[in-house]
Amino acid sequence: MEGKAVGHLKQRDGHQHNWLIELIVFWEGQINATRLIETSRITRQTASEWIKQYQDDTDNTLKYSPTAKAKVISQDFTPRYINQTIDEYLNWLELGALLSEVSNESEHSHIYRIRPPNRFVSPLVIRPLIKAIRNKTAVDCEYLSVKSADPIGRLIYPHSFVKAANRWHIRAYCEYRKNYLDFVLSRFQSVEYDGKTAQYSHQNDTHWNTEIELILAPDSRLNDRQKRVIEQDYGMENGQLVIKTRAALVKYTLDDLQIKIKMLEADPQAQQLICVNYPDIKQWLYD
Repeated sequence: MEGKAVGHLKQRDGHQHNWLIELIVFWEGQINATRLIETSRITRQTASEWIKQYQDDTDNTLKYSPTAKAKVISQDFTPRYINQTIDEYLNWLELGALLSEVSNESEHSHIYRIRPPNRFVSPLVIRPLIKAIRNKTAVDCEYLSVKSADPIGRLIYPHSFVKAANRWHIRAYCEYRKNYLDFVLSRFQSVEYDGKTAQYSHQNDTHWNTEIELILAPDSRLNDRQKRVIEQDYGMENGQLVIKTRAALVKYTLDDLQIKIKMLEADPQAQQLICVNYPDIKQWLYD
């Protein structure tokens, strides 16, 4: 969960420091020297200087909260350095990367990637989820699914963020459904920190902790030349590609690879890949 070191940020200009501070404040709701020390391998004095510099460079006043022992966000907080997308924050948590370093196309005009539209996720949703994951506690939320006309209130115990199918989910135990489920972040209507100690953690999530091997191969209906093309595309060995993933992510992995299981494409050139060991993994699939 903790952001990895950004990498010698103190040697960069102040805008990078400000970007990092603003990113943490916006999505976590607060910041202190300890948080910066955890993420950036700097001294406490330097961390305090960065926070002061951010306040000097912007109109955003961060007020100290004795309860939180941190500078907290205000209602009139206006971001200046971040793009306010959940991808920016969670990419940093996972990789410790500055967004400008990994996706600045203006510096590489010969490189272009298709970017799906961002799904709106409110920081008011993320802040209690982050707190609950760190403290191993629950959140009380209202969630709107495609199967229900109205939001359903439920208590959940979140443990991990998951990016799949071009959208972010939270993996959590749901008291309402009595099971571990994946919740799309953009579908939360409200989230409030509950503080109830988690009775169901990631350690109890069997689907999450079970490692599965997906064995993929070219569609058997392709001719030998077409099969060799597919094998080269994926760097297959002996005509197969083995992908390791969590049981909870099997369906997402197959979907991302556009591998249809229940009904193959009529045209094998459209299907291209098949799952050789479907009988072994079908128990982990869901409708």
